[in-house]
Amino acid sequence: MIRVIPILILFHFTFEIEAKDFETLLENYFGNRTPAAQDYFDLSQIQDVYEYYRNGPININSASNKKLRELPFITDWVIDELKSKKTYKNRFELEEVIDSIATDEIIKFVLKECLTTSNIKEKDFNNTYTVRYRSNLEQTKGFVNNKYLGSDLNLYQKLRTKYKDYELSTVVDKDDGELSITDFYSLALKYEKDNFKLIVGDYNLSFGLGNLYDQSFLSLKNSDFINTSSKFGNGAELNRSTIDNNFFRGGYLEKAFHFNSTSNLRLATIYADSKRSATIDTSRDIVSSVYKSGYFRTETEINKKNKLDELLLGFNIEYETENFSIGALTTHLSYSKFIESSSFSSFYGQSGLLNTLYGRIGSNDEILKFEICNDVNRNISFRTNYLLEIYENLIFLTDVRYTEPQYRAPYAMNFGEQSFMANEKGILTGISYIYDKMTIALFSDFYNSEMKTFTTTTPIRGIEYYLDFILNNKLTKYNIRIDYERKSDTFKSDTMNTKFTIPNTKLNTRFEVNSNLGKHFTFRGRAELSFKINDFQNVQSGNLILLELKKKGSKLDFQYGLSYITFNTTDFETVIYTYMYQVPGFAYVYPFYQSGSNINAFVKYKLMDEISLWFRINHLFKNNGGKIGSGNEEILGNERTQFIFQMQYLID
Repeated sequence: MIRVIPILILFHFTFEIEAKDFETLLENYFGNRTPAAQDYFDLSQIQDVYEYYRNGPININSASNKKLRELPFITDWVIDELKSKKTYKNRFELEEVIDSIATDEIIKFVLKECLTTSNIKEKDFNNTYTVRYRSNLEQTKGFVNNKYLGSDLNLYQKLRTKYKDYELSTVVDKDDGELSITDFYSLALKYEKDNFKLIVGDYNLSFGLGNLYDQSFLSLKNSDFINTSSKFGNGAELNRSTIDNNFFRGGYLEKAFHFNSTSNLRLATIYADSKRSATIDTSRDIVSSVYKSGYFRTETEINKKNKLDELLLGFNIEYETENFSIGALTTHLSYSKFIESSSFSSFYGQSGLLNTLYGRIGSNDEILKFEICNDVNRNISFRTNYLLEIYENLIFLTDVRYTEPQYRAPYAMNFGEQSFMANEKGILTGISYIYDKMTIALFSDFYNSEMKTFTTTTPIRGIEYYLDFILNNKLTKYNIRIDYERKSDTFKSDTMNTKFTIPNTKLNTRFEVNSNLGKHFTFRGRAELSFKINDFQNVQSGNLILLELKKKGSKLDFQYGLSYITFNTTDFETVIYTYMYQVPGFAYVYPFYQSGSNINAFVKYKLMDEISLWFRINHLFKNNGGKIGSGNEEILGNERTQFIFQMQYLID
């Protein structure tokens, strides 16, 4: 704690803040929230769509809700707030309404950049090529013990081409240790005009509240729960990411029929024939587990690649008016082998129908959304989301969820304690309030399971309280977050061989400040503490301090920055996950465990209007023989240095 005191004193120095760019806002948005526990975020789905509509803004006066939902982070509630003023005469009126919406600053930024009040002639041709190279300077066990069969080259390439109503997305990726430079590839073509959409190739699906299909990976419980919980599915979009188990390969066709200015009927057909990776039990000729890590470096991993054929056929019908919508989706999933996986996030069986009925009632200041689904074995999941704007800038939300223990929907995303849909029921209730420069987000989440989980010996029960407080004035932005959770967890004592389930209390607190130092530098500072408390152990604790300084050029032609992190955690239960933005489209989520430090430095240079270059280096050091990584990915030694280079080439 002694190290924290001078940092907190430093936070009291304030400087004038100026408008931020999208990348800085994106870093703050995820950095101020609880990230998902995974190695990295592929941000292409967000970054590409933002750039697409920034170059060709949507006319707010004529756009449909369906079109506006394509913008990153934008939900029905935000759309209704915008459309409560029917027609905007000019941009000043539009920005005035955007500023009045009680939502995160990045959402306001996206709206201002991607909306217009008049029809703008789009450019006929737009082309972006991105290449990214990553390298670990220290060796990993996989290369030393010759388990990795490929080279250490880590190369990512993406080509996005738009010509009039056509868009082409191509992604090629190779991780270090893999054999081929095209170990992963994704290709998709979209044609969209007026009320017609056709996608051929790789695409993502999202419908309703995500209980059956949601491949957005954005439904996280955090301070922006008003938006993330109430986000409604948008059908199909081009796949832009490298997550190989997160897209379908085939075709999607959608047609809308407008009855009048406020109502329409939308029909969609779905077809996909995709290859999935899996572990095959050859003695029984069944799938024992579906492999989702996406790495194919060792002989064992390569033998799992594309071993399972998946066929998807589906039909969706949706009717929408200004204050009401209802949709029904039926899909038939079939596999080349019977799947008998113990994972709740995997399909169970060989084929069958997955169905959902979803809808929305109300608009603007009061919206009720619901979805009820069944899987192929007739297990049920249900969710309803109710939002009420009590008065201006005070929003109440409650979200009720229930999923039967054996429910299996492999492409669903749960807005709850666990990411997969199964064996959970709960109710989240919260408020969000904005007054002048102050924002408060507060929620409670009560949940439990009917059966034991994968990590516990008995059914679980838990409660979470979350508080996020932001003070954003002309001088600086302060952020305080408190996350308290008490839930059932597995415990194994040093004197006993058996595991049993006990209540654990986890507490995480964070204090952060963001500021600009004059006109050219930005500063971010964070102090974070985590605790684990139960009746069988001494209190476990962890702490992390982050300091970051960045330089911004007036025209973003030259930037550089440096961040320093020091951390100390006594137990893996007190690990502190930290989101670290790297380059456009890519971010790490580091689990800072044990004790040590991390230095992160970057340089961005705009060589010319068409070419931008990024250089970033990360150096992680663990004290007292701390280990970095595990298995074949373990670093030899207690230091890891990562280098990233990215080039973006824009052709208009």
